[in-house]
Amino acid sequence: MTNIIFICTGNIFRSLTAEFSLRRYLGPNSDVHISSAGTADLPDLSVRDDVSEYLLSKGLNVSQHQRRTLTDKMIAQANIIIPMNNDHQAYLNKKYASYFPLFTQRSGQNPKALPDVDDLFAPEDYYSSEAQNHIYKTIDTIIGLTPDLAKNLDL
Repeated sequence: MTNIIFICTGNIFRSLTAEFSLRRYLGPNSDVHISSAGTADLPDLSVRDDVSEYLLSKGLNVSQHQRRTLTDKMIAQANIIIPMNNDHQAYLNKKYASYFPLFTQRSGQNPKALPDVDDLFAPEDYYSSEAQNHIYKTIDTIIGLTPDLAKNLDL
């Protein structure tokens, strides 16, 4: 069985989107196990309302999602490990002494990071219209690349 894990920081935006998008694309009868986790142990984080609502408008209901912190066991169980951004890639490379291509690379694109809101905006601007536009564009990018990802992974 193929076991795929998407990695981001908090597991409440990018890796979550990739997990739910690929799961939907492959359908309910797929034998591929798909999950996601965050590199940071932030147990009080939850999916932002604007993220959840936008994903729902795209047909992805993440209301039951429980964020997870990445563990060595998750990495050991995964056949395919996909970081969403350069910092996740660097974290994985350092901790596990292996190279893991970015989501965009696995989707057949040039390596392009998918930055988080806090990578681009000051805390007081996390809910600005610019930040929300960034979130929506990132979600659209992940969903749009999902069919290419599935093809490139031969799923």
